[in-house]
Amino acid sequence: MCVVDVRRRIVQANTPLARLLGKDRPSEVVGQALNRFLNTDIDKVLDRARRRRAPVAINLRTVPRIGAGRKVPAFIAFHEVNAGNPRRSSAVVVITPRAFGDHIATTSYSQRLEIALDVGALGAWGMDLRTGEAWRTDRHDRIFGYTQSLPRWSYEKFIEHVVPEDRGRVNRTFEEAADAKTRWVFDCRIVRKDGETRWISIQGGFEDDAQGAPKAMFGVVCDITDRKRAEEQVEFLAYYDSLTQLPNRRLLDDRLEHALLHARRNGRLGVVLFLDLDDFKSVNDTQGHQVGDEMLVEVASRLRDCLRPGDTVARFGGDEFVVVLEDIGRNSDEAVASAREVAQIIRTTLLAPYELSARERRHTSCSIGTVIFGDCQSEPSVLLRQADLAMYRAKAAGGNTVRAYEPEMQAAIDTRVALERDIQQGIENDEFVLHYQPQLNLQDNTIKAEALLRWQHPKRGLLYPGEFIPTVEASGLILPLGRWVLQNACQRLGEWRDIEPMASISIAVNVSARQFHAPGFIDDITTAIAQFGVDPRRLVVELTESVLLDSVDKARAIMAELTVRGIRFALDDFGTGYSSLYYLKRLPLHQLKIDRRFVCGVLSDTHDAAIVHTIITLAQAMGMEVVAEGVECAATRDFLIAHACVQQQGFWFSHALCADMFAHYVRANPFEQALAAGSADP
Repeated sequence: MCVVDVRRRIVQANTPLARLLGKDRPSEVVGQALNRFLNTDIDKVLDRARRRRAPVAINLRTVPRIGAGRKVPAFIAFHEVNAGNPRRSSAVVVITPRAFGDHIATTSYSQRLEIALDVGALGAWGMDLRTGEAWRTDRHDRIFGYTQSLPRWSYEKFIEHVVPEDRGRVNRTFEEAADAKTRWVFDCRIVRKDGETRWISIQGGFEDDAQGAPKAMFGVVCDITDRKRAEEQVEFLAYYDSLTQLPNRRLLDDRLEHALLHARRNGRLGVVLFLDLDDFKSVNDTQGHQVGDEMLVEVASRLRDCLRPGDTVARFGGDEFVVVLEDIGRNSDEAVASAREVAQIIRTTLLAPYELSARERRHTSCSIGTVIFGDCQSEPSVLLRQADLAMYRAKAAGGNTVRAYEPEMQAAIDTRVALERDIQQGIENDEFVLHYQPQLNLQDNTIKAEALLRWQHPKRGLLYPGEFIPTVEASGLILPLGRWVLQNACQRLGEWRDIEPMASISIAVNVSARQFHAPGFIDDITTAIAQFGVDPRRLVVELTESVLLDSVDKARAIMAELTVRGIRFALDDFGTGYSSLYYLKRLPLHQLKIDRRFVCGVLSDTHDAAIVHTIITLAQAMGMEVVAEGVECAATRDFLIAHACVQQQGFWFSHALCADMFAHYVRANPFEQALAAGSADP
């Protein structure tokens, strides 16, 4: 395809046409007359195509110097570009190989050509720099907002459409391209005839005369407003939260970095406030995520209203927000006072009721952690972590409050992280052991055991659960460690299976709520039992009421599946939680364990004595075994026996023992000593 002027001189061409005419590049044919390359009377052919407004079938023949005058069967189409003056008109000429032309000759080729010109959404234009005469396509005019009345076009007319802020840049681009004899590509904004501002992209180049001076310029223009809007949206999403329209973590880091630099240069302090909505999960759980999103949007709006124009509020993630305030004081006292004041304003503002689409007024509070910056070198990530620690301290205090960061908070976190690392290594290095505390049945002289976890720490010695279990549960390591406990308890039962009197021993294993509800819990138990050939009736799973709080029905289904396989269940620490009789009615429990805090008080507190008596009676009425924990003296033992609780456990009988010592204890037949008046603890 090429563009020719009124004298049939090629002013623009594409590469395929240049090669058809024996050249490698379009620049080698631009400025030449089309009939210089063709023996065919091209003027007559173009006139026929123009009059017919349809492609003309013809056998073109190139001049002898091009391919020895080869014949090219082709269709030629002519599309006139009306510049408002027939003397300035030009034309787009399309030369199509016959094989392709046959395919499209059945319809109006002018329409086909119009589609071909529009498919790239490009408007073409050209300008004679000596006369100022210009031509352009209809698409070009539509881009600038002209549909009917076509003005005389000129460079000055084009610049009038460019927005004032972009004109200097556009002029410089053309000047630099002319000086360097290079093509230009740039984007700018224009104001269309109808007043709408649009983005366009222009690219083109110059044609030089024989002396090498620019004599004409040609190019194409494309409306790129949609692309620019998409780019702006991508840019927005890269730095802003799509729901609340607040800066996201990426932009927060950038702004916090600038705030730190500003504080160091100006000697004024700033503050980071880390906010977390209290109990926001209940909104999503009860009203759905759409209502939760509405609340987050409203929270974002209220936070903006609490701050100065130059302050930053960002959505950190979920229901967490971060506020960055600069220039709040020259010394620590001023900064702390200002931070406290703003935090209280935010807390009070967020407490106001929320009118949401669910037609329900909701309330929420927030926990806020603060940290002052500017008085020492710090990094954004460090400040955010410190503010986060302070926020969690506020949550631990009950929420709806503010806490300032203190160095000991980081020390506590460092200690916890180090402990997590040690626990992980302890699992990998097999540093954990099970000890077994006897449970004696003082009526039939049988013994059971509760497996209690110990950690043989390489530096700190033997550690008890209270020193590491909270961290184990918080870190998620309770799952691999709980699986290890099950495996080792079953391994011990397998080892005792053929050894008297150990063969009759059953072992109770404590299982956390997280482990119980983990997807593989049932498989973990059944695999361990099968692996070590254990009689499933010898394994007792001890649960606390916290396991049952999420879903009694789900817990019942898990327990029922394992009960069918012979596993038994005990409810541990009964009396300290909700102690709902609903649990006892619905769940396949075999045993209740009375919490040691009640057992220890039966001799001195009538309420404890009454509670213990009631639990014993309840268990017997429901056909369950009852075990009293924490028996530490003969008088407590006797009280329990008198109230028909004969299964007892505690220091009066024995501390938890390693496996070998426990086996020795069982073989020693401890019942005579356990029922004696003196201490029975070995």
